Amino acid sequence: MKLEFRDLTVRFGSQIVLDHFTDTIEAKALAIIGPSGGGKSTLLRVLGGLLQANDGTFALNGQWIESKEHTLSEYRKQIGFVFQSNGLFPHLSALDNITLPLIHTFMMDKAAAKEKALYLLRKFGLEDSSHKFPAQLSGGQQQRIAIIRAIAIEPKLLLLDEPTSALDPELSHEVLTMLKELVQSGVELVIVTHHLGFASNACDTVMYMDEFGIGEIGKTDVVLRQPKTERLQRFISKILSI
Repeated sequence: MKLEFRDLTVRFGSQIVLDHFTDTIEAKALAIIGPSGGGKSTLLRVLGGLLQANDGTFALNGQWIESKEHTLSEYRKQIGFVFQSNGLFPHLSALDNITLPLIHTFMMDKAAAKEKALYLLRKFGLEDSSHKFPAQLSGGQQQRIAIIRAIAIEPKLLLLDEPTSALDPELSHEVLTMLKELVQSGVELVIVTHHLGFASNACDTVMYMDEFGIGEIGKTDVVLRQPKTERLQRFISKILSI
């Protein structure tokens, strides 16, 4: 994927999250890391068309995104989202959670939608859970179903906001293994994560953000092993000491 930023500015009152950010990032998988409150989720929402920037613009693979609701509405249909809370409908089965957007947003035939959903459930070892409701699934299974729902639409970009933050290590491993498979299969994604191991193993590019803005961007193996700024050095040291 190619992400281009031109004078992108995002602020909330007197708090400036991004200040005329201009850069070009080419990556297969981008990990955004940094302390809480640094604007990582805000940037992700801008990239997903869920939040309009105050100024400037950005482009995904050469497509510049205007801050107009009609443009953003069409753009959002090309993006897959997975957030901290999986967002599954509690009254629908896993299968129905996956097919719902395919049928009602993308106008896919019900039989074709079901076939596609079952194929993806089988692929990721969740076919036996197809009839279960979210409350009957583990946290890891719920997030994996949410990821399947997001990729079922064949998005141009998959965005994930701390998808393992509420999970214990074993369930986190299930989700991260699935995401690594997706990256290896060619799915382009941007993930906000505190999981430096996943960022190092699955993401070729990393961006560090904190309250002072974007501190470093570069190839993961370089940035994480040889951080240039004291801000990133301190952050990595804190994460590794936990």
